[in-house]
Amino acid sequence: MKRDVNPHIADMSGPAALPRQSGELVFHAPWERRVFAMAVALCEQGLYTWDEFRERLIAAIAAGERRAQQDPAQRAPSYYESWLAAFERLLADKGIVGRGT
Repeated sequence: MKRDVNPHIADMSGPAALPRQSGELVFHAPWERRVFAMAVALCEQGLYTWDEFRERLIAAIAAGERRAQQDPAQRAPSYYESWLAAFERLLADKGIVGRGT
């Protein structure tokens, strides 16, 4: 069974664009696929808008790149490491999960 794809998710462009190869989403580890699916599922349940997630993703990518530029010993986070950071931030900001200390 094929699902309809939310165009806000499928058509993201710029720094938030989903990694693709030959048109297919690219995941390098099982956790990447899971965190992607969780973010999409909670959005589809109406817990937040996709634009809210996308804004945090862009901010997480930029922050990771800044940290890597400031400290050459650090590598920039991968796309899905930034995705996870943005997802965790959004869940905390919305009060869906508690903030860690």
